[in-house]
Amino acid sequence: MSVKDKSSDVECKIGFNITNDIFLPKETEPLLKKYSLEGFSHDLNRNRCGTKLQTKTQTEKTGTSWYAASIMVINVALGAGLLNFPQAYDRAGGVFVAICVQAILVALVISALLTLAYCSDVNGSTTYQEVVRSIYGERTRRICSVLIIFFGFGASVTFVIVIGDQFDTVLSSLYGRNFCHYWYMRREFTVVASSTCIILPLAFPKRIDFLKYSSSFGVLAMLYVIFLMIYEYFVGNYTPGLVKTSPTVWTDVFQVVPTICFGYQCHMSSVPIYSCLADRRVSNFLRTVLVAMSMCMLAYSVASSAGYLTFGSHVTSDILESYNAKDPVVMIGIAALGAKIYTIYPVVLFCGRTAIDDLYVQIRGIPPEVVVESERCRRIIIALSWFICSLTLSLLIPNIGTVIEFMGSLAAVFIFVFPGLCLFKVTLKKDPDLSYFKSRFLVIWAMFLLAVGTCIFFLVLMQALIRNMSGQAITGKPHIC
Repeated sequence: MSVKDKSSDVECKIGFNITNDIFLPKETEPLLKKYSLEGFSHDLNRNRCGTKLQTKTQTEKTGTSWYAASIMVINVALGAGLLNFPQAYDRAGGVFVAICVQAILVALVISALLTLAYCSDVNGSTTYQEVVRSIYGERTRRICSVLIIFFGFGASVTFVIVIGDQFDTVLSSLYGRNFCHYWYMRREFTVVASSTCIILPLAFPKRIDFLKYSSSFGVLAMLYVIFLMIYEYFVGNYTPGLVKTSPTVWTDVFQVVPTICFGYQCHMSSVPIYSCLADRRVSNFLRTVLVAMSMCMLAYSVASSAGYLTFGSHVTSDILESYNAKDPVVMIGIAALGAKIYTIYPVVLFCGRTAIDDLYVQIRGIPPEVVVESERCRRIIIALSWFICSLTLSLLIPNIGTVIEFMGSLAAVFIFVFPGLCLFKVTLKKDPDLSYFKSRFLVIWAMFLLAVGTCIFFLVLMQALIRNMSGQAITGKPHIC
């Protein structure tokens, strides 16, 4: 058999045009639908994701159950954003107002998750970028990849800030307010040393499989933090400040939007999670999403309400800073949160790393054989650059509230804008004349998601810019050092 015949044979089997572009799936052939995927992982048939090119028989797996997928969604959605929720409740005008806004947005979040699953079935897409590419082409996919890089980097900065906050809280409680006079207790040392020892080694592996067992542990860790906030409300000896029951001005209700968008942003990983279901159907994914979002909303609402009522207007952007770290219950909660952050950071970095590598390879037009040969070098350089830049920026930004404001506006793009655009185009492709009522309804709903996402993006972004330019940025607990 000639080389040309072999190339055609491989192309037929795995759906990739190797003679033209080993990285781009053919438009007319769907990708394989069942993979062993985790979190932010990409298609396992792709070298840029850190795995060898494999055939269908090598990668096809039984898949996961819908309730196991729910745990994965919860682990992604229930994270560091919880720490900022109590202060967001205060800015929005109290518990009742914030929960009402949260309920409305969660309903839209669920709709967007199902929209992504529905659109991913068109070409059997297995990543968020592939959904966008299969519908709008390569140029739009590159825009999506760039936004994913920005969002992932912002999330990484937030995680490192949280780590620094926890160190400061513990050391201040154990050694007093003068602990920063010792260089080995200052944030610049504790954050850099711990992150270099724990996070950096996890940033280089070629595969993401090593993190596949962390989802359940991450959920349990956050459940303890939630328990801590409830426990301290009932037994803690704290004097709360003013507890609001209504917003000062009606526009304050939008103050909670960026925090909610950041907290519930699991859409980039929802497509890989959906693709690994044993029974890949939107109706089956509906159960996954409903259970996951219900649990997240319950956890966010209960814990945030308890945290806000404990401190009132005195609540900080990172609520764990406000507790007495000498209390063993609080100390365990800080350790649990730290463990969660240390394990989730590499997942976000993996997503950003592969997105950067993808853009670099395509823009430079690097031949496939060179891509494989230089993959290790690119992986190390990208991971190191990402880690160093996020670490440096985290030491310059005062608190997570500042980052979450801007990240919340970008999260609205992933939650509402891209799903709305995809649903609009898919519906028109299937029924160009909109002959059916279902098609007309889907088009209207897609336009609604697009309008909501666009409004939230610009509104939240402008609010954040105005606050920061006027010197009214969200304040956290002042750094002692």
